[in-house]
Amino acid sequence: MPAPEIVSLRADDLHAAAAALARAFQDDPLQVYMFPDPVERAARSPAHFAPTVRYGLQFGEVLTTAGTPVGAAVCLPPDGWKVTRERAAAAGLDHLPAILGEAAAGRYSSTMEVLESHHHRDVPPAHWYVTLLGVVPEAQGRGLGRALLQPVLNRAVADGVPCYLETAQPGNVAFYEHLGFRRLAEIVEPLSGLTLWTFRRDPPGHG
Repeated sequence: MPAPEIVSLRADDLHAAAAALARAFQDDPLQVYMFPDPVERAARSPAHFAPTVRYGLQFGEVLTTAGTPVGAAVCLPPDGWKVTRERAAAAGLDHLPAILGEAAAGRYSSTMEVLESHHHRDVPPAHWYVTLLGVVPEAQGRGLGRALLQPVLNRAVADGVPCYLETAQPGNVAFYEHLGFRRLAEIVEPLSGLTLWTFRRDPPGHG
């Protein structure tokens, strides 16, 4: 099987990439917690992911598949992962409460607060942050997830800095460990009961 062609996302394909991520995360435990009803989840998730993809385009890198996006990786560099009020407004992140609805926004915010405390504690400021990685269900198992992530892993090694990410999907744990990530924390979020994992991948000779 030929290696998939990975390209930088074009701004015109932002909503297609957000829709692909929504499909990739349709059964993700955090997304299920936010939107328990699967019909509402499918309807609202593309608008949920779009501001994060836009943030990546403006302040980091978004990698996708050539042609119609069937997956995407939103990756933020050492000078882009800290979300300021101005950056949030530029990307539309400040509109998330209205996009998600009050109940879902509350669930999302409480979970993110728990993860952010670990993020700030467990990795130095200079790092690459993989904020989203997903592939549509019918394209999974073909190496696309690894292919989407590899350019950023290479950048982090070249820069001599770690990569950091989180997941709420148990099936992702072995995948990230296979890519050389070290599991840092296994967290039970107190309000939801969700289990969350954080990971760090250090460049050779570091960590």
